Amino acid sequence: MRGITRRGFLATSAVAAGLMGLAGCSEQGAPSGSELAAPSADSYPIDPDGTDIKAKWSSETLRDGWTRATNPEGYPEIGVMDTARIIQVDGYAFRDMNGNGKLDLWEDWRQPVDDRARALADSLSAEDIFPLLFHGGASSGTGDDPDAMDWLEAGSRAGVTRFQPDIESYGTHVAWINEVQEVCEKSKNGIPYLNSTDPYYTFEIPPVYGLAAAMDPDVWRKAGMWLSRAWRSAGIRLELGPQIDVYSEPTGERLSGSVSEDPAVNRDFVKAFGAGMQSTWGDDEATDDQGWGSESCAIMIKHFVGEGSPEGGRGDHYESGKWNVFPGSNFNAHLIPFLDGGLHLDSKTGEAAGMMPCYGIAYDPNEPDALGEYVGSSYSDHNVSILRNLGYDGMLCTDWGILETLPNGVKDLTVAERFAKLMDNSISQHGGSFQPEVAAEAYQIMVDEQGEEQALATLRENARRLFRTEILVDLFDQPYSDRTAAKEVFESEAAAAFGADASDKCVVMLKNAGGTISEAGLGDKPKVYVPLSFSPSQVVWENVDPVNKPASVYLDFDEGVLNENFTLVTDEVGDPTGAPFDGETENQYQESDIIRRTDFSDVKLAIIKIENPNDAYQGAEGNDLENWLSGENITYRPISLQYRPYTADNEYVRKESLNPEDEFGTYENRSVYGQSTYALNEASLDLVMQTKAALPEDAKLILIINADRPMVFSEIEPYADVILMGWRNPMFGFSGISDAAFVRVITGQSEPYGVLAHQQPASMDEVYKQLEDVPRDMEPYTDSEGNTYDFCFGLNWSGVIDDERTQTYKANPLTEPETEVVRS
Repeated sequence: MRGITRRGFLATSAVAAGLMGLAGCSEQGAPSGSELAAPSADSYPIDPDGTDIKAKWSSETLRDGWTRATNPEGYPEIGVMDTARIIQVDGYAFRDMNGNGKLDLWEDWRQPVDDRARALADSLSAEDIFPLLFHGGASSGTGDDPDAMDWLEAGSRAGVTRFQPDIESYGTHVAWINEVQEVCEKSKNGIPYLNSTDPYYTFEIPPVYGLAAAMDPDVWRKAGMWLSRAWRSAGIRLELGPQIDVYSEPTGERLSGSVSEDPAVNRDFVKAFGAGMQSTWGDDEATDDQGWGSESCAIMIKHFVGEGSPEGGRGDHYESGKWNVFPGSNFNAHLIPFLDGGLHLDSKTGEAAGMMPCYGIAYDPNEPDALGEYVGSSYSDHNVSILRNLGYDGMLCTDWGILETLPNGVKDLTVAERFAKLMDNSISQHGGSFQPEVAAEAYQIMVDEQGEEQALATLRENARRLFRTEILVDLFDQPYSDRTAAKEVFESEAAAAFGADASDKCVVMLKNAGGTISEAGLGDKPKVYVPLSFSPSQVVWENVDPVNKPASVYLDFDEGVLNENFTLVTDEVGDPTGAPFDGETENQYQESDIIRRTDFSDVKLAIIKIENPNDAYQGAEGNDLENWLSGENITYRPISLQYRPYTADNEYVRKESLNPEDEFGTYENRSVYGQSTYALNEASLDLVMQTKAALPEDAKLILIINADRPMVFSEIEPYADVILMGWRNPMFGFSGISDAAFVRVITGQSEPYGVLAHQQPASMDEVYKQLEDVPRDMEPYTDSEGNTYDFCFGLNWSGVIDDERTQTYKANPLTEPETEVVRS
């Protein structure tokens, strides 16, 4: 340890053996019942102690280069790169954010969170605030993203990292975020950087769509707790999630990012998962809720509100899916997870720190004016006023690119006019860019229309909400990260054990003909055939970016897990004979290059892992991604949930789409009637059928489906003896439940526990018969065993699961929130 020079005196007396316990900030400032009383607001700025005042804090310099000042137990920890930024008042250590050598109100952790946030916001000029109104673009986390670093130097103080810290890479991320925070520390006002992440995964914990299958709030809470510990230890203080949209449209292109189609499940999920993330939990991880603390990560729930009912299933992250339609007048049901869940977390943190409005325009064809102006949710006073009228004071951040790329409903406004509209709608930050010059232009529009006093007050309110979130996650007092602490989290055996258990609990067994698998197991390493898989060349999503991938042949299963439990046999592969890919000179594989096995003697099982039908167009056929974003040169296509080609010509397909006229008074018919589509992976169905036909009569076929949305089972179910289902989120790189979890079920080591979070439709007719905004309104598929693949269906060793979980959630879907909806 070493002494620290602070403004006014040398703190050698602050050095003491050992460190006190760490603590996070409190919503109420100094801990309740403590001897510390916050000074009155007119006392600031406060001069630091003189040399005659004994320090009550100790310090150490960490291997990461920053210095930790530890106040007595129960009071906040202070972190700085420059030790001159620590000042002592009344014997305690504080962080001198703006470097003026005095303690300002917003620097005083004894003050309530809201008072600190307001004090800093009110001290800033409009020019100070302009750079703060953006939540920047993708940062690599390695310091080699020039845009992000340039933005940082220009005043950006928030952004999303695409770098996913894990057991291999946490050190790199810690070094990067500490470098970022040091730049902020040296800046004019010392405002720290709010580092966020999309909902990536670690410890093998399934994504929210996968976790939904557990239908278990304890699993959900612990998942949030472990993810929060991981993110927080690596310098991430905000998750841009969870996504809790009620996905009542089964073809929804982004359905895999959300929880379920049921409002009550989504409500209870966010209450539990959000509690796990935002609270710091003590040694008793079931009851020791410490509220905001040193292991807390704020959540920004999304997408408020209505993304789960997209017209034609097309994602509202594109122009082709900009309308969220409510033909069942069921908009209020989609509010339930946000109002009854996000505003009432099962933790002392109370409510989600932030929310992200959706891109889409909500439209009820039965009451065309009921849902307000035909604009995207961030621009919608109707939507945002529902939150603000309830007293919600969290920060709102737009989804990415709504100023220029997807300004749904406001294309007739200039970019600056759009931004002014956002600021007037209490939006704290615009996601995905950094354009302070646009904010300045928008501010001038507001000054011209409202006067400077009102315009500046609006800016400061939006900044205040950002600062409130930063204070809740300790950034004002301790913005730095410790590699040693991160190592402990990422190497935690308890975290790994929870991840494995959570994966097991999220496997859904849909079929088990004749008790093919059971707790008795399969004996000693039976011979198992696992075929090679083929993937055609296609556009796939990696870290939310489209990537062109060549065709490939591969064993789609963890070979180590297979060899540990079975005697593995598989296919052979010849030389690639397909046309070269994307300007390359070497041939790429085609499916005919796989030499399928013909000798199945002594094979007891075939295990085939496939994905649900992957629709070729995702609802819109265009020349390229640019057209998808602009909506030009688009042919609207149906989204199919079956493997065989599909034409949307049944009696339930609308010949006129529901959307009204746009902001230019133009109606575009987006109907898909008569249009056709196909699944990119139709060959998966053929493989299952061919394998079943080739197997000996006594051999069984186990089908594992990694799904990102519901599917029509009638084509494939009859060929499988066992069907296990898990969930993947291709948007954020989660390929599905671990192979080890599936094998533990197959070998009887783990009893199936999961249940369906979505109905599986009996046919594509059912898909078009149902209403986009109404959950659980399809006739589900019934299999050869007489089981119906309805919401909450799943099997265990005893048969159909019938327990407290299913009895709770099988009740009719909720249609109204308990929280009163007050619209402006």
